[in-house]
Amino acid sequence: MATIGPDVYSDFVKTLLDAEASRKTSIESKGAAVITTSSALVTILFGLVAVVTSRTTFKLPVSAHGWLVAAIVAFVVAAATAILVSFPLPYGQTTVTIDDLRSWWGDSVPEAEAAVSGLRLRALTAARRTNAVKAGVLCAACTAELVGLILLTVTVVQIITS
Repeated sequence: MATIGPDVYSDFVKTLLDAEASRKTSIESKGAAVITTSSALVTILFGLVAVVTSRTTFKLPVSAHGWLVAAIVAFVVAAATAILVSFPLPYGQTTVTIDDLRSWWGDSVPEAEAAVSGLRLRALTAARRTNAVKAGVLCAACTAELVGLILLTVTVVQIITS
């Protein structure tokens, strides 16, 4: 447990950096969920089309064609956008060389804690920036998936009511 100011601040900065690492993991797992659900919905969509068009007496209403195509496009956009969430982006990793360590080795504990906290703060800034980009891409993927779901619903309604 931290007992002096520099320890407290150093622990605090480490906690913030750890929280951003958790946020990254959460965002990326949600991106994977969008890919999974979009893929499942497209599969259901193709199953619906296969069942409906295999009946010799059934004719897909012309009014549903555009909605159906738009739904497929929206789900593909959602999945493709969600894949972007998993792209490896720079997270402000710190590189320390043996020469760096040699030059720092004689520093006092407060100087070392300040230097480490400074490095962590730079990494934190980079991680927050990258996570904000990934969160924005994830929001776009979720929006595309929601649009696809709405379009799929309209398509089904068109089929049922015709």
